[in-house]
Order: sequence, then structure tokens, then C-alpha cells
Amino acid sequence: MEYQPDVKRITGEGGVIAHVADQSIAAQIGLRPGDTLVAIDGQQLRDVIDYRFAMAETRVTLLVRTADGRERTVTIDKDPDEDLGIEFTEPLFERLRTCNNKCPFCFLTQMPKGFRKTLYLKDDDYRLSFLYANFVTFTNLTEADWVRIEQQRLSPLYISVHASDPFWRAIMLGKRDVPDVREQIKRLGRAGIRVHTQIVACPQVNDGEVLRQSIEDLIALHPTVESISVVPVGLTKFRFEGKAPKTIRAAIQVHETPEWIDTNWERQPLWEDPTTIPLSNDNRSLHDPALGFCSRLGTVSDVPLRCYTSAEAAAVIDLIELFQARCYAQFGLHLVYASDEFYLLAGRPIPPAERYDDMPQYSNGVGMVRDFLDNWARVRRRLPSRLSRPTTLAIVCGTLVAPIMHQVAARLNRIENLSVSVVAVVNQFFGETVTVSGLLTAQDVIPALRAAGCERALLPRVMFDYTGERTIDDYSPTRIGAEAGIPVAVAGEPDEIVRYVQALSQRE
Repeated sequence: MEYQPDVKRITGEGGVIAHVADQSIAAQIGLRPGDTLVAIDGQQLRDVIDYRFAMAETRVTLLVRTADGRERTVTIDKDPDEDLGIEFTEPLFERLRTCNNKCPFCFLTQMPKGFRKTLYLKDDDYRLSFLYANFVTFTNLTEADWVRIEQQRLSPLYISVHASDPFWRAIMLGKRDVPDVREQIKRLGRAGIRVHTQIVACPQVNDGEVLRQSIEDLIALHPTVESISVVPVGLTKFRFEGKAPKTIRAAIQVHETPEWIDTNWERQPLWEDPTTIPLSNDNRSLHDPALGFCSRLGTVSDVPLRCYTSAEAAAVIDLIELFQARCYAQFGLHLVYASDEFYLLAGRPIPPAERYDDMPQYSNGVGMVRDFLDNWARVRRRLPSRLSRPTTLAIVCGTLVAPIMHQVAARLNRIENLSVSVVAVVNQFFGETVTVSGLLTAQDVIPALRAAGCERALLPRVMFDYTGERTIDDYSPTRIGAEAGIPVAVAGEPDEIVRYVQALSQRE
């Protein structure tokens, strides 16, 4: 899971210190966890980015507020690359930038009630894009934000494009007043800032010719654009549960229901409210109350919002691979990538590693499966030949990646006294259309483990949060094991699987 901020710990008064390294500068000057670093050289700190830039100086003056409320000033001399040796509770010290879009595929509006509040937070903060490779839309930037990005050279940034043409991007973002992302990327390029882009593709909406044009436009912006990923839309059963029609229009309107308006992000004008959005000659009919909701969209807004079929996934791959061949001939890199999910949906072989170049969008699910397979081929040679006593082991995963994990299980089952089964958990909680391991809940995993009847289990690391401590439904690995009645461990990489099996072989 990508990083999720805890807004309760963002005070607006500086960075709260979480940890002080032993024998560090911070330890020497008496900083302690719970203290707040308010400013450096008279400049209020907005986030950890400001802190890093300020610490590049050889002499700095710190304004610190201690945990008991006292303020003190400390001046220190240091090397330019020397850090204080502190970690903060949150990377942002002031207001989180929230999302003002109404994307029809927004996952947060596909969540049931009752989860922890941070899971409903619609963040769209360019600082998290720089720090954690979170994808953002660039629809909420002020000129001051642009100046800061350019002055501090915040590069690379990760932008959710979805469609390059402003009309189609307005559909994909669920609002009409969207800036031209092509011009935004050009401005970033002039500042020397590089960009990674993603397109969340929806069948019969922004794929086909729309996708072709989006890729063409983004290729034209290389080298500012360093990568282009295309990932399929993901839909849970809560998207339209008990509702009709199941269309792009209906999905946008979910953002305008009472349960979503005035929550923890800014209230946005409704599509049906013409008083808040000025009309122009160019786009008047995009939201013309005289003609009805999204009138210019016509049948487009009534297209069903649905998942990809195998054949449709194959068509997307075919289009992308044509662009890859062209880009490799022109630039020496493939530049455009289909996510792993497309290949698995289509039942296509996973491309070799060289087709992913240096895997610039690994964390976006592009190249993960290839990397896993290659690493597995390398480390499986370290597996033991036998265990000292018979052991049954379950490898838990989502249904999408089950064919890959069956390959792993086949090799493990060659170990004497080890019997491995793949427990491909059907996602009952979010619905069977949700097939990825990262959205498995403990509520589904625990019954599946009980039914499997294994003595032990390996859980996928991606089903836990950024810290690796809890699932989306707030279960820890320990709690899952206790309720399943078996010991469990967490593994994300092939090396972790091998080390786990090695440990089993060393038991008396």
C-alpha cells in the first residue's frame, strides 16, 4: 500500500520528532521525541522537504518547542551533507492537500463504512508525489505551489493523466475545470523536472483511440515524461451495490451524495450547479443546464463502468507493445508499459525484464511479477532438499496472481516432507472482481485458512499497510494467526519465502 498520512499528527506548527538517533547532532543538543522543530533560520517548516533543503547549509539556527511547551533556539555548525539525526512523526507539517476531483473509478467511494478514517482520505498532494511516488492529478495547484516546485526542483513527480485531451480528462476526473495536463508537463520540463505518468483505463471510455492519442501526446513530451503506465480500472461490489444505472455518470454522482459531501476534503460544486462554474464558448455544452447533465458527453457518460474482459485486456497490450517497439527504436527505451494486471487478465506471458527498462513504475504494479519470477529463479537454488518432519504450508494470495504462485508451490513441493498449497482467496468482502492480493481482508483470509487445513501459512506483504502492521480491516498478522489457529508469517519477496523454508528445515 502507498503511504497514507495521519492528519491527526499534522499540527501546522512544525515537525514533531518521533526518533532521535544515538550520538547524533540532535542527541548532542538535547532534542527528544515529542519535541517540535518549528523553524530553521527563521523559516517556518512546512514539511520534511523544507527541512532537507534547510539542512544543506553549514550553519543553521533551529527554533525548537519542547514537549512541555518551552521554546529554545539552538545554532549549530555542521557539514553540508550532515543531518541532525531525527525522524518525524509525519513528513507533512502543515495542511494536507486533498483531492477536488470526482473520478468515476475513485476507490474511496467504493469503500463501505466502518474502516479507519485515514482510508477515506482523498489526498492529492504534490509533496507526497515527490516523497513517496504517490500519483497526483495536478488539478489543485496554486501559483505558489508551482513556484515552490520549480525553486526546490521537486523531481521526479508522478502524475495521473488518464487522458491527455482536456475533454476526455474532464470525464475521467469527473469535473470540467481541469487544466491542460500537457501544458503542465511542458512547464515542469522547462524547470528541469521529470515526470512519470499513469493512465487508469476504463473499457470503452478512455481506451481505444483515446488511449492511443494520450500515449502519442505523452511520448511527444519525452524526455520530460520518463515513463507511461496503463493500469486497468478496479471496481469493488460497493461501487454500484443496489444502485442503477451503473454508468460513468452515476459513478461521478456518487461524489455528490450527502455521505461524501463535506467530509474531510473541500466541498466541490455539483455537476448540476451552473452558478459555480463559468461557461465558455469552447466548453459550454460540457455542463449546460439547459441541455442536462454532462450533455456534451452524450452516450459517453452513460457507458457502463465495468472491468476489462480478457480479450479487451489483450487489445490494450497489443496497442502498448506497438508503441514500445516504436519508442525503443527512437529512444532506446520502451517508455510505455502495461501493468502486470493486464497481462494476467489476458493470460499473456509476462514480458522479459528488459522490456521494463529500469522498472520506473515498479510500485505501480508494472514489472513486479517479472521481478518476482526472476528473483525466484535465482534464490530457489538455496532451498533445502528436505524438512526434518512433515509440514503443510499454505501460500495465501489473491486470485489474479494464483497462477504465478502455483509455480512457486510446484518447486516447494519437491522438498521432502513439505506439502505446499496455494490458497487463492476469493475476495468476498470487496467482491469477486477485486482479484489483487493487496486488497485482501483478514475477514476473507481467516476462513480460507481454516478451510485449507494447513499447519502454517505465508501471507502476502501487500495485504498490509505501509508499515506492514495491519490489513485494510485492521488485523495484524498475529491476530490473523490467532483466529485462524495456525502460525503465520508475512512474505513479499522470493528471498523471504526461501528464508522461511530454510528456517523450517532447521527445526529439531
